[in-house]
Amino acid sequence: MMKKIFPLWAVAAMLLLTACYHDQHEEMPSEYGDQPVGYLTPQLIWDDQSDANSAIDDIRFTVSGTGGTTVAHNFTDTESASEWLQQLPVGDYDLLVTVDMDEANGYILENADTRSTTRADEELHTALPDTRVSLAEPASSPAQSWYAVTHATVKADEITVAEFHLQRLLPELTVIVHNVPTGAAITASVERVARDVLLTHRDGQGRYGVADREDYLTVSLGALSADPADAATLRHDDHTLMPTAGGQERCYLSLSVTTPEGTRLTYLADAPRMECGRTYVVELDYTKLRPYMLLETFTINDWTDGWAITGEIINPDR
Repeated sequence: MMKKIFPLWAVAAMLLLTACYHDQHEEMPSEYGDQPVGYLTPQLIWDDQSDANSAIDDIRFTVSGTGGTTVAHNFTDTESASEWLQQLPVGDYDLLVTVDMDEANGYILENADTRSTTRADEELHTALPDTRVSLAEPASSPAQSWYAVTHATVKADEITVAEFHLQRLLPELTVIVHNVPTGAAITASVERVARDVLLTHRDGQGRYGVADREDYLTVSLGALSADPADAATLRHDDHTLMPTAGGQERCYLSLSVTTPEGTRLTYLADAPRMECGRTYVVELDYTKLRPYMLLETFTINDWTDGWAITGEIINPDR
């Protein structure tokens, strides 16, 4: 699994800032009276190398920690974000960054009570406020966004580099159906989709980003379209949506089929849950569709899982 630091020149910029600070720090006024202070600067690291060239227009940092200190900053590009140097009292801080997770990109980001989402396998030990993200239109398939939570210790008269390992928020789902007869139409939807994700909570594996366990949704993917390379294949590619709701072991992919004769049929595929930031591909054969199909996961690559029919199919002759 490859990772890439972006931008690479941020390291050089940080070193330059450090040199300037040590040359001039006594002339820099303290924002915190007689408290000893240090400085914090961010370093953005993409978990998925392919994201490094994404066009970014909204970066938001929240810093909370020692003495109840909380600061927030917004930037419109990675260059200005990487140049940020924040003065803070000496101590320990938790930091959240969100990238392109704003209203203009189809997201609702808010500080919120945890309601009853907390489970035994969630860890909440950060100084950050509970931060919840949802989609303004759950079926809209917005552009991807990223987030990271990290911890940093600020020391007196030093610059601390806070590393943010940016992970994708939304799962991406591709649905492909082969051997579709001429005149047939298929629409798809996903059931048990979380309404929102708590960014500042950790799951049992220590990963930040816990899907809400309440009020889960059914999200329409819309109609599958003809594959330009194969008229007998219908597909819907890279639909972004929230992960499967917390506490749900599996989700459902529902296919609504209109046959060439005009008959309407519904097929339900019982699938493994979708996790934050993963990519999923399901390929089905129209001639093998059944009212109930059990799907299991196989690995395509580090970031992508396939869903395939395995095990027993209920009522296989129907």
